[in-house]
Amino acid sequence: MKELRRIAEAWTALKAQASPALLATVVQTSGSTYRRPGARLLMSEDRWLAGGISGGCLEGEVLKKAWWRTREGPVVVTYDSTTTDEDVSWSFGLGCNGKVDVLQERVLPDARPTHPLDFLVDRLAARRPGVLATVFRAGSTSRARPGQRLVLDESGVRTDVTEAALREQLQAAAAAALAAGRSSVRRDGSGESAVETLVEVVKPPRPLVIFGNGQDAVSLVRLAAELGFHTTVVANRPTGVPQDAFREADVRLTATPETALGRVPLGEDAAVIVMTHNLVHDRGFLRLALESGCAYVGALGPRLRTEQMLAELAQGGFVPSEAQRRRLHSPTGLDVGAEQSEEIALAILGEVLAAVSGREGASLRRRAGPIHPRAAG
Repeated sequence: MKELRRIAEAWTALKAQASPALLATVVQTSGSTYRRPGARLLMSEDRWLAGGISGGCLEGEVLKKAWWRTREGPVVVTYDSTTTDEDVSWSFGLGCNGKVDVLQERVLPDARPTHPLDFLVDRLAARRPGVLATVFRAGSTSRARPGQRLVLDESGVRTDVTEAALREQLQAAAAAALAAGRSSVRRDGSGESAVETLVEVVKPPRPLVIFGNGQDAVSLVRLAAELGFHTTVVANRPTGVPQDAFREADVRLTATPETALGRVPLGEDAAVIVMTHNLVHDRGFLRLALESGCAYVGALGPRLRTEQMLAELAQGGFVPSEAQRRRLHSPTGLDVGAEQSEEIALAILGEVLAAVSGREGASLRRRAGPIHPRAAG
């Protein structure tokens, strides 16, 4: 999440200087790889600026050669660690026994409606998802070319793809990807007319809403900011903690459970942590979070305390549905033996990431199969 912000910030600075840049994007992988399709690296003509496409083994090679490689237009370079035959493959010690295709292209500070970096900046500013479909390989008889794109957001579709049939196929694929929230790599056509495209769902940073402004919330805000969450701190009462302690938060509000509705972003993708240390306020914020339909609701403190709040809410007429109970995590956080506030923050955010990814938060050594699901074709 944070990487996207850094790339957007770096591009905005370059654009203000009317400077070109080079964008390297992982467009396809096979086998075991460190990064997945959609990972990006942004560089100027002489240095790395933001992002990454591997664990550090490919960046140096890209920085040395990509500007020269793209002198005549976008190119796809395949880095392969599945073979030791260096005469027929790239072998950079990826350490993952996989293959990575990287689209490398120069980008100018122009105003084209399908500009990939401007699209990323726009999605971050709008705080809404969109789809960026990028052609990265095309057969000799196709009119498509690497670097052509179709973008989809709430304002509609924009594209520089000239083939009518391909344009229609990509538009349908982009709409389906946005609805499902999943990126994919697709192949349209066959033989010398085949076209391969990365259809990528671009998502803004996940909202994290923290109801509470005590000392333990400071560590949670700091770690959440480092991970790239869009963080909102809702203060319900003075706690003695200086407001400057929450400077990493994107939004700071003062509200009670009665006044927070409509002021706090509680969409379906949001994660909420209830930690005001005030039973009455925690109870009100807990109900607000459960009714919102947000992806994750965490309640700090013992399970019995949460059950007490739920019992009191039931007396007032609110009984959570089974679906709402499944989204409630109490006590919030993974069982990692956390005691200090920083450790507790790590445990909470670890569980948030696991929950929204459909994972259990268990040790990876117990996981059968690949760490990440294979990209759909």
